[in-house]
Amino acid sequence: MCEVCGAKPQAYHGRRFCYDCKPGSKGRPLPCRKCGSKKDYWAERLCSRCHQYAPQRPGSCRDCDAWGVTRTTKWLCGGCTAWRWVNHTTGACAGCGRDRHLNRHVACRLCWRQAKILRQPGQPVDVEGANRDGQQLFFANMHATNYLHRQAHVATESTSEVVRKPRSRAKPHHQLTLRPVPILGVARKFGFADPPDRELAGRLDRLVVDHARRHGWSDGVIRKARVGMRVLLGMRDTDRVPVLATDVERLVPLGLPARSVRAVLYEAGLLDDDRTPALERWFDRQLVGLPATMAGEIRVWFEMLRNGSASAPRRKPRSPGTIKTNLNWALPTLRSWAEDGHRSLREITRDDVLMALPARGTPRATVGHGLRSIFTTLKSRKVIFANPTARVDFGTFERRIPLPADLGALREILDSEDPSRAALGALAAFHGLRPAELRELKLTDVHDGRAHLADRTVPLAPAVNERLAGYLAYRRERWPSTANPHFFIHYLSAPTTAAVSRIWVNRRLGISAQAIRRDRMVDEAIATGGDVRQISDFFGVTVATATHYAEVADRHPRLSDGASS
Repeated sequence: MCEVCGAKPQAYHGRRFCYDCKPGSKGRPLPCRKCGSKKDYWAERLCSRCHQYAPQRPGSCRDCDAWGVTRTTKWLCGGCTAWRWVNHTTGACAGCGRDRHLNRHVACRLCWRQAKILRQPGQPVDVEGANRDGQQLFFANMHATNYLHRQAHVATESTSEVVRKPRSRAKPHHQLTLRPVPILGVARKFGFADPPDRELAGRLDRLVVDHARRHGWSDGVIRKARVGMRVLLGMRDTDRVPVLATDVERLVPLGLPARSVRAVLYEAGLLDDDRTPALERWFDRQLVGLPATMAGEIRVWFEMLRNGSASAPRRKPRSPGTIKTNLNWALPTLRSWAEDGHRSLREITRDDVLMALPARGTPRATVGHGLRSIFTTLKSRKVIFANPTARVDFGTFERRIPLPADLGALREILDSEDPSRAALGALAAFHGLRPAELRELKLTDVHDGRAHLADRTVPLAPAVNERLAGYLAYRRERWPSTANPHFFIHYLSAPTTAAVSRIWVNRRLGISAQAIRRDRMVDEAIATGGDVRQISDFFGVTVATATHYAEVADRHPRLSDGASS
């Protein structure tokens, strides 16, 4: 940053001053080398609108002059982005004369909106007359205008022809179908009218085919997705874009693939996800029965942990698992306080917290940490006057002795005829991979007889290589064209690029993958005589965790049964 003002970076690399403080410059920087602007110079011959590290100040849309866009959206509002996607023709606007993307009336989006506002009922749209005396500007993304106009709205007056710029684009070669799959009229079969805008329906149908080809969808999945997209356009009472996610969910009762249609719209930027997140629905259920004031205070804590805070005191967003764990720890105590007549967390004192805490052990630590998370956050946001959990000793979590896994179940998993189950069990039983490592493992991470993980490289045992090879053969046969880069996939994740879920891993194994990992760590501690360094390197754990397993190895139940590795 500048050594004088400290507000702007140095004008060029190696300089110590910004242009405003540079001796002899008199605050006259050179024009921006990207947009030519002579105002608001930032650094490296770029203004603040064009420099990637400049502050994100809002500005005007470069097409319709709407206020409130930023550089992250390429200085375009949502309406102009959709307008450009629909209207590819460029030229001089009939209303303002600027070089913009034009519709069939030779009007840019701003002039067309002005003409629609001033149009009299029953009269044709007059673009030139409506924009002769000025235009009404507006804020960005605060309207829902129909960008795709139906044939009935075409003006009766003749308009000048707009010459389209020729676009030379080489068409990719692909295998032609022997018999095209008929999808015309499918909306009527489901009880809906055909799409009102055939041009939009054609564009979205091509998007489905392109998306399916890139992700390796089968012919059956492609046909269902095309039918679902056409039925979706037929059931909607408007042809506006973007499409609401709640409208896409209406395909589920019809037996059509809402997941595939939603993926296509999301990738094209045409999906407005208006669904209530699952975390918010879960949180609303937890607040049932609490006083309104106390529920509002807990909601402040929830919003702070979920979204974080960019203002002091700053806080990063927390994961949904952290939010659920802290609330589950504190909720029984909060309900008991509500039953005792407390209506607000401002009424809670240090004595109330001490009386609510269990005597010792893990229960005391869990309740204390849950309450401390809530009260500390509310105190930092000045919702409560004092933090009753301050300087209260909640103790530490007790580390339990890991229980042994059922060796008979492990042998059954390794000898399973299901290739995915055998491969998952081999990686978990032989090398103790974490559940997250099993889920996030990529195809490119396994090569040369090793699994290259984020924090370590694991040489694979021959039995593991054999089962992984069997799974890869099954994967190529079942999903030969999938674009999913993850090693383990299933029928829902194969058409996408997402990883499998933790629930799928545990259900496929039949037991918890974490339980297998704990059992393998104890087995390694027994086999090595409690070698902390070897346990830490082999399983990628901290020294404290490795020491814990080394200490419990001598009194582990497996030794008392006479079973060893």
